[in-house]
Amino acid sequence: MGQIWSAQLGISKYRVRQRSLRKFFWQFRVILVGDSTVGKTSIVLRLTEGKFREDLQKTIGVDYYIHILETAPTIRVKLQVWDTAGEKEHRTITQSHLQTILGGLLVFDLTNRQSLGYLRNWLDETCTVLDQCKCIFILVGHKSDLSAERQISQEEAEQIAADLGVRYIETSAKDNTNIQEVFLLLASLIAESVKTEVIEVKGGIRAITEISSPVFLKQ
Repeated sequence: MGQIWSAQLGISKYRVRQRSLRKFFWQFRVILVGDSTVGKTSIVLRLTEGKFREDLQKTIGVDYYIHILETAPTIRVKLQVWDTAGEKEHRTITQSHLQTILGGLLVFDLTNRQSLGYLRNWLDETCTVLDQCKCIFILVGHKSDLSAERQISQEEAEQIAADLGVRYIETSAKDNTNIQEVFLLLASLIAESVKTEVIEVKGGIRAITEISSPVFLKQ
């Protein structure tokens, strides 16, 4: 009987451990940067609410959103997404937040070449801060559904991304193209670049490991 009981106990411990592993969380703070017309808020709302809305007001300062996704079968990531304003007077707010994030999306409008200039100016203005925090960014060409109005080719955008040393992906909040995928890619790149200590879940409480020190992932 003792041997049978021991075998059952071993199976029970294994099952408990498997259930616990499914509850492990990482928490990453990420930011969206881009001109006021590129559709950053539309991207975040499509991610978090699964909806597309035409009548959106401009973001003032920073808005915060939460989204949970899986980067692996047993690892879930809680993204704290910061949607930033595109107006120049709010750029100092954006820069002040860079010290506490791990990565973000550099968003431009594929139908508006000037929106690329905004990102170039922003990168020039924040280069000192970025050199210190070493955040992981992805270049995002948004509004891919408007192919007839497109001003920037995929080849040109990919070359810009290569020059910046970042990944490139095209999205559309309107038809839900690559919205989940771009955030999953960002979370996966961050997860690969940081070291976390798994905290055992006790009493059914979900443990959250928050990574607050940015680490740069070399391309």
